[in-house]
Amino acid sequence: MGSILRAAGLIRPARPAGFCPACRLSLSSRAARPGLSRPMLAALVVLVVAGCAWAVLIQQSRSMAEGDMGLGPIERFSTTWTVMMAAMMLPSALPVVVEFARTAEGRRRWQLATAVLPVTYLGIWLAFGVACYAVYMAAGMPWPSQAVVTGLALAVAGVYSLSPIRRASQARCSRLSALHGPLPFNPICGAVVVGARYGLSCVGCSAGVMVGMVLIGMSSLWWTVILAGVVFVYKLAPPRRMRGELVLALGLAALGAIYVALA
Repeated sequence: MGSILRAAGLIRPARPAGFCPACRLSLSSRAARPGLSRPMLAALVVLVVAGCAWAVLIQQSRSMAEGDMGLGPIERFSTTWTVMMAAMMLPSALPVVVEFARTAEGRRRWQLATAVLPVTYLGIWLAFGVACYAVYMAAGMPWPSQAVVTGLALAVAGVYSLSPIRRASQARCSRLSALHGPLPFNPICGAVVVGARYGLSCVGCSAGVMVGMVLIGMSSLWWTVILAGVVFVYKLAPPRRMRGELVLALGLAALGAIYVALA
């Protein structure tokens, strides 16, 4: 069991701390004792939150009418959208959470700062969702041709995936997953800055797909899973050559055509 936890990164070598030079000298001759990796435990908590969000989405999809295009009141949309973003986006944000926790570990209120980072990250996605909601309502949606509009939106997301903005945002996401330099004096302020910067980079990387997600609505669990997989590839897959980007763009266009055909 210990080897499994060590391979997962949840256990790391640790030595007991002493309070005087003599104690430290005597302890240094002992074998290192395994201890829990607190940064990895913080990531595990984030992963559990994402799992709970998926459970809520599954429950909601059973109670909502399939194909319901309306977004409902802003309060319901905001709550459902936040849960959806926690399910879809938090797993791919684990690298930056772990790196931040490792950098901030041992500093005052570092646990709180580590929790602030994903909350700030979700706040950026909530702001994006509310902006989409405002445009959706201003355009008088849903329309009779909503399925066609959604299919076109997914095709446009494929074109957007080839744009310099999307590619630069993906590269920025990768850079921010490995923090460079020390954190500010206040780790909570650092968590807000890192979470906001990472969130904005993710918006630039996945905006096209998420616009399609808004148009699809909140009741389609399978489409949520499919688009979550696309976002996961966007953010965590190694850099691809243009041929790979073209395959991904054509895949999104094909998903748009499938959506229209099934609607």
